[in-house]
Amino acid sequence: MADTTFDKQQFKDYLRINFDEDNAVIENLWRGAEEVICTQVSKTATPEKLSKYQMFTIAVRLLATHWYESKTAVPQTATVKANTTEIPYGVTRLIDIIYTRYVNDPEFNEDENSGNEEQDGQEQGRRDI
Repeated sequence: MADTTFDKQQFKDYLRINFDEDNAVIENLWRGAEEVICTQVSKTATPEKLSKYQMFTIAVRLLATHWYESKTAVPQTATVKANTTEIPYGVTRLIDIIYTRYVNDPEFNEDENSGNEEQDGQEQGRRDI
């Protein structure tokens, strides 16, 4: 797998971290954020495909940062109505934008329809009309 979006030192600078003890954690959080976002976009989406969209790197950075700073499954707050969303709203909105761009991108449109012969036949029928 190509290393398309992760620059450990750049991300550590973004997090304002100047020690190496969390390097493995930081990389795992970044890779996990990539995987979550790809899964939300499409079963065929990969970091390599989505890295062409600037919003992908931003969304990965925001989600990985959220996880690093929270360090808990649910953010700890003093109120009863704690924010229990797994993915922050801003990241969810970015995923929506990435999804829209991905499914409308002619470069990847073929990937979405492959393996579905009925849909491929319907698409072919529309093209012939």
